[in-house]
Amino acid sequence: MLYIVDSNLPRAASNLIAIVIGGAMWLCGSSSISSMARMWYAFARDDGMPGARWIRHVNIKWGSPVTSIVLTSLLCVLISLYAAAFTVLTSISTITLYLAYGIPIYLNLRNRARGRGEFTTRQTAAWCLGRWGPAVACVALVWVAVITLIFSLPPNELVLWTMLALGVVLVAYWLGSARARFRGPGSGLHLPH
Repeated sequence: MLYIVDSNLPRAASNLIAIVIGGAMWLCGSSSISSMARMWYAFARDDGMPGARWIRHVNIKWGSPVTSIVLTSLLCVLISLYAAAFTVLTSISTITLYLAYGIPIYLNLRNRARGRGEFTTRQTAAWCLGRWGPAVACVALVWVAVITLIFSLPPNELVLWTMLALGVVLVAYWLGSARARFRGPGSGLHLPH
């Protein structure tokens, strides 16, 4: 993208666009790190991951989970040392982002069809698509399936194998340890005094 811009615009304009792109990448990275650190903290707070005792600690001075933030940042740096990691992580991040959106959509459709469990209705939703809701949800699920397939096809087969290996590790961890301990979010937030 930057090459195309640099080839077609004056130097000052291409430099400005490069600065905007760099700023956007910095903000996106900061957002990703803070999001991951918050998830690590939330799961650790509820005893849902290894090392929960240390990761759930909230720093009294800053009022934030510093250990979670530092671990997330270190993990990002370490993963970046492997050359193929960028494309693999970009693809896996995209796939898992779509899966994170698709899972609640699927569960909502499933529970609505069964007539039991939690699902949205006109009364419980902030806004509603009415009779178009199920159709839009189905299109969204098809899109999630398509994007998952596209990002896993060659030359991205390393993404597929990495996702499968990660899935096996997470299922093994869940069955072997976390299922017995993790009960979901607690009723309240426990901050230091």
